[in-house]
Amino acid sequence: MNSRGADTSVEDWADSRNRGFRIAFVGLFSLVLVFVIYSHFTSPSENQSVMVTPYLRNLATAVLIITFCSLLSIGYGTYRIAKAEQQRVVNTNTLLSYITAAFSDSKFWKTLTVSAIGYGIFFGFLSQIFIYKYDISFAQQGIAIPSVIITPCCNIIGYVPMLAAYLTDHFLVLLIPINVILVVLVSTLVGFNISLNIYALKLTKKIQNTKKITLVGSLGATCGLFIGCPTCAGSLISALIGFSVGTTTIAAIAPLQTLFILLSIPALIAAPFLIAREIRTRSACTLNLG
Repeated sequence: MNSRGADTSVEDWADSRNRGFRIAFVGLFSLVLVFVIYSHFTSPSENQSVMVTPYLRNLATAVLIITFCSLLSIGYGTYRIAKAEQQRVVNTNTLLSYITAAFSDSKFWKTLTVSAIGYGIFFGFLSQIFIYKYDISFAQQGIAIPSVIITPCCNIIGYVPMLAAYLTDHFLVLLIPINVILVVLVSTLVGFNISLNIYALKLTKKIQNTKKITLVGSLGATCGLFIGCPTCAGSLISALIGFSVGTTTIAAIAPLQTLFILLSIPALIAAPFLIAREIRTRSACTLNLG
């Protein structure tokens, strides 16, 4: 390739990558901004409580829509960045290049998608996004089936507005913004790690070469299950130590939610770079031996 062609390729790669960063940033900025603004409208003052008006309900609906659109924007921007890295023609020995190389094969994108959706459904039940109450009839409580109820206020930022979709007499979907954001983030990271681990195992063909990396990813995946549901973590811990879960136990364990967040997300983010480092080391050893 001549220098002019190389320069053009570098410019195309940089332009595509920067466009991805801009799209992701717009999504992230919109997500933060909409919750800051909404918090201003739904935070009661000392002398006046928040009135739930049709205007506030419409605003709550708009916030939920913007939340989903922002998450799509962040996801699409990240996808554009990954695709740009696959087109990189200079400095191709970076860890990010090894990470994105796995997804040049469409079957790893499919693995990521299936894994993320499956994990997301599992996470959704544990974090009370999907709720099945076999012993409670929503219709008997005066709730129309099916129906959608939006709760516009009042709680801390990220927990309102809430949307409850009563799909059957015993099953509902409860969408709390912070839980939705966390389930999308953690499930995507878990799916990404699963795909990358499979790719690494395929390259090395020896489990021991990625054993420690898989443990790091597994730690993040396991802790990530309980990010949106400290009660679930309390149930697990209480089962392990042999105590029944009561209100006092749950209240005592609830602060561990922050710990699960701190453990899971960094672990899931770090795992791909550890995998990439192992792949790069393995590739370098193969080349030296050759």
